[in-house]
Amino acid sequence: MVYNLVLFAHILGAFGLIAAYTIEAIGLRGLRGATRRDEALLWLRISRGLVMRLAPASLGVILIAGLYMMATSWGPRGWTVVALVSFILLAAVGGVGTGLRMARIGPAVNGASDPLPDEVRTALRDRVLLLSLDVRLAIAVGILFLMTLKPSALVSVAVIVLAIAVGLVAGLLPAQRSRNEFRSAAG
Repeated sequence: MVYNLVLFAHILGAFGLIAAYTIEAIGLRGLRGATRRDEALLWLRISRGLVMRLAPASLGVILIAGLYMMATSWGPRGWTVVALVSFILLAAVGGVGTGLRMARIGPAVNGASDPLPDEVRTALRDRVLLLSLDVRLAIAVGILFLMTLKPSALVSVAVIVLAIAVGLVAGLLPAQRSRNEFRSAAG
């Protein structure tokens, strides 16, 4: 009975994390199109306000429940260890790839005038923000795969490496396409 409740909390935390990523994606899209200070502040409040509450809470629930299930049921099997390390990597990518940049963007937008200066608009369109989100989503899907199929350690590592590669490609392809479109229009 306790295991089932903890599993429920674990899955609920995963739902919360995906909801946070969805809100973040919508907020990043709005920020990328913002030309005025009030628009950017609205998108920052919507995305960062909700994401900064939902994501850490969800990550905490996932981690505590996952550690409990690992300690009481699964033990340190290959897939559980790789999933745990991947989970820590997922949080680190979010902190470095998104958190640090957003911590600089907020004050820049707050102090900006209308229309937003080019350097602020450039910061709002930082490709690393989208790349960070794509990589985190891919890692989350990789972890889901590990939890579902429970493969060996070697296969688990390969799955996460592949997930990261897919996230990187997904995040970098739009940038490459934009450069090619720019070259075509200029040529």
